[in-house]
Amino acid sequence: MGDRLVCICNMVSEKEIVAALKKGAVSTEDIQYATRAGTSCGKCLMTIDQLVQEHEVNAVPDPQQKLKF
Repeated sequence: MGDRLVCICNMVSEKEIVAALKKGAVSTEDIQYATRAGTSCGKCLMTIDQLVQEHEVNAVPDPQQKLKF
């Protein structure tokens, strides 16, 4: 995880996006709401999608989180 700038329009770094994912964001829309990344020109949406997918694959399940059915 680097500190590269993902969203130039809103000055959002990869570190900020990963922090939002760790706090519970689970989709690109959640990232947009939490950080405003991807809400201007949209060029960074593919990168945000990738970060969300990588986090989902690498995430360790939280034993305290209730199962959703």
